[in-house]
Parts: sequence; C-alpha cells; structure tokens
Amino acid sequence: MRGTPACVIAVFCLALLGGGCSSPSSLADDPQFAVADFALTERSGQGVRRADLLGKTWVAAFIFTRCAGPCSQVSGTMAHLQHDLAGAKGVVLVSFTVDPEFDRPAVLRAYAERFRADANTWLFLTGEQDEIHRLIVKSFHLGVQKNSGPGVKPGYEVEHSTKLALVDPEGRIRAYFDGTAPEDLPKLERQITVLLWENRLPEVNAVLNGTSAILLLLGYRMIRRGRVTLHKTCMLSALSVSILFLASYLYYHFAVKHGKPTPFTGEGWIRPVYFTILLSHTVLAAVTAPLALFTAYKGLTDQFKKHKAIARWTLPIWLYVSLTGVVVYCMLYRLYPSP
Repeated sequence: MRGTPACVIAVFCLALLGGGCSSPSSLADDPQFAVADFALTERSGQGVRRADLLGKTWVAAFIFTRCAGPCSQVSGTMAHLQHDLAGAKGVVLVSFTVDPEFDRPAVLRAYAERFRADANTWLFLTGEQDEIHRLIVKSFHLGVQKNSGPGVKPGYEVEHSTKLALVDPEGRIRAYFDGTAPEDLPKLERQITVLLWENRLPEVNAVLNGTSAILLLLGYRMIRRGRVTLHKTCMLSALSVSILFLASYLYYHFAVKHGKPTPFTGEGWIRPVYFTILLSHTVLAAVTAPLALFTAYKGLTDQFKKHKAIARWTLPIWLYVSLTGVVVYCMLYRLYPSP
C-alpha cells in the first residue's frame, strides 16, 4: 500500500489583509500552507494543539467577541456550517479570537452559547496575543493588527481578516473562503466533502484489493468447472478493478499525501512482520502488472496453451498481492493507526 515514489508541485499564493475588519482581496485556489504548531486554550479550559487536529478536516475562523464589524456574520457562517455538516465525522470548526487579552475562556463560552456551538465539534481558542497573531500572519498568511490609542472606537479594537481557512487532515491549508459571502458557503461545503472522501481513499483501496481477490478466486473456480465465458468475465473484471485501484492509489499518494508515507506505529515483533509483508507486497505488485496484462493478452488472442502456462504463476502472485494489500491496510490504518 506504500512505497510508490511520488512527486508533486504545490501551487500557492498569498492572501493578506487589506484594511479594517475586512477580507483580503485575493483568494488562493490551492495554497497548501502548513499550519505551524500552537498551544492554545479552548473555552472549556482544556489545552488544544495542532496535533489534536491532525487526521481531521477543519475550518478556521478569526473573530473577537466585542467586535462591532462582521465578526457576527463570520460566526453565523460557521453556525450554518455546523448545521449543514451535522453528523459528518472528522470535521471540526475552530474559531480563533484575535483579541485574546479580553476574550478569556469564560467570555468565549458566553459568545459560543449565542451561536449554539457544539463543544465537541466547534472549538473557540484563546491564548497569548503574540502567539495567536503570529500564527495568523505566519501560518494562515492573513492579516491582523491591534488598534490602540484614545481614538479607537469600541468594537474596533482589532483589524483582522474575515476569511475562513480550510485545513486538511495533514494540517495543510487547502483553500480560503469569504466568511461574509453567502455564495462561498456551498463552495466550502463541497470542498469539505472532497477532503472527507480523499481521507477515505485507503479504505476504498483496500475494498478494491479485496474485490480483486474475490474475482480471481471466482475466475479460477469457473475455469475449473469449464465455464470459460464466466472465467473470462471474472478475470477481466479483476483486471479492471486492479487498474482502478492503481489509479486511486496513485492519486492518494501523489495528490493527497504528496509522496509522504504513512508511518507504521507498531512496536516490537510486529514491525519486522509488517515490513516483510509490505516489502513482498510492493515487489510482487511491480511484477503483477505486466504479468497480468501478458496473461490476459494470451487468453484473449486464443493462445490457450501459453495462457494456461503463464496463468499458473500469475494467479497466485496476483492473489497474494491483492490479499496482502488488505492486510497492509488493516495493520497500517486500523490496528496501528497514526495519531
């Protein structure tokens, strides 16, 4: 399931605050910025770090509770997201206060209640002002500035962006959306759906491997019974499923993981077992592709003697690769998942 070399070029652009409690003028299509680590406090008083959000798709918003500008509109958009995505597993909303000196946990709790924020899926974070502002500028590449002096009007203590940042399970910013623009909400929800689907591709790939193994066994049984047409149907279906698996696998590792392997977290005796299975699976997978195509070609061109001779090798190797693909998935993502 791992081991395929990958390279990808991430295209990104920078969105900065224009002025006031407003939005940056440009929108990144696929910025791929990585959010830096942070240690902040949730309205409940519990600590929250970047690592706590890894593996989840999350939407970041930037507000402050005494804001007289569009903060309420941004939080209203987040409330709509909470309603529309209710029941969606692996999605978290995160509101960062840009006025942490005033917005302590108790203040954020009262603010969250105004929007009926679910404590399990919508976090409100506060902390040290320098850390939060640095995070917004350096990691989210958005603007924030505290106003000071006697001329500051109540509710305009901080200028900041009204953008929503969509962050993938790897902790990378994938896109920005205008938190004050209703027309951006459906776009954001569609992109969240895409990320949720991408995150399930390892499971899909395991299903494809398992399906291929079943079709191979059915095809073998059919030829042993002399049912040539059904044998051909099963084998060509197994070949099609394997090709679909390859396309899905490459997309996941090229476009989603960017060539970064998923670490195996098992310790002790299970590590050599896992890597032995992985190595044999990877090496034989490289052999299976041309072998399966060659075997199919011989059968489709009625070269039955040669087809039968090569199939004696192709079938067990192909079947082993399909089954160990499922085993590697179970070990890597189910038995010993990454934190």
